[in-house]
Amino acid sequence: MTYDQALAAHGLEDVQPRYRLLLLKLKAVDGPGYGRAVAKYRSEVEGVAGGPDAMAAWLSYGAWLASRIEPGGIVTISREGLATPAPDPLPPGPMLIHLPDALNRRGFVIAMPVDPSDAQRTTADLLCE
Repeated sequence: MTYDQALAAHGLEDVQPRYRLLLLKLKAVDGPGYGRAVAKYRSEVEGVAGGPDAMAAWLSYGAWLASRIEPGGIVTISREGLATPAPDPLPPGPMLIHLPDALNRRGFVIAMPVDPSDAQRTTADLLCE
């Protein structure tokens, strides 16, 4: 299964543009961390980018990137806008956001459905960059 097929199968938007922004943010706050992020991408994502584990590798990488910028945890957001702690490994399909431990920090969208509900959009607008 290709990356595009995996996105379509799980009804998710392309995560790569979001993760590029996370990489740029990481580079600005932690140069050595950016180097580790590039190495992690090459070793854990690039090799499976077209395989059956492509989405799991991408989602895990996005969660890892977000946690390097702001310590916190991943939650799923239902179509009704309800948050629940995300299981490990991260499930492909639902909306996933990283919420920082610090209450005064904004989170990051890790995965967004192609057709998010109004509640999901509003949650992302309120809680995430």
